[in-house]
Amino acid sequence: MNAKPKTLEAGSIFNELDKDGDGIVTDEEMARAKEIAEFEHKRAMQDNEDKKEDQIRKMAWFALWGMLIYPATILITSMLGYEKAAGLISDIAPTYFVAIAGLVAAFFGANAIAKKNGNGK
Repeated sequence: MNAKPKTLEAGSIFNELDKDGDGIVTDEEMARAKEIAEFEHKRAMQDNEDKKEDQIRKMAWFALWGMLIYPATILITSMLGYEKAAGLISDIAPTYFVAIAGLVAAFFGANAIAKKNGNGK
């Protein structure tokens, strides 16, 4: 069986794979293109993982600052004479602290499990 050689249409995106310009896209050129695509995919995944970790870090700092500022808010409202506001803020403090602690624990716990299972960095 004599197979007819394959040709690419003019302007095909696969023409870029013909690195030596001989008009033939060899197996080596296809393999190199696949390696490059895989490398770019891995780099994009790494960038996404880095961004995710940055967001987790920002969330943790935001939660920490919130937990530090919350008691100051109670003190300030009390000092300004807003006793009812201070009381209301104090009443919801336990719920606030448990919720924030749970949020931080869930993010860090999920991250630790992902790394343990090999899904993280």
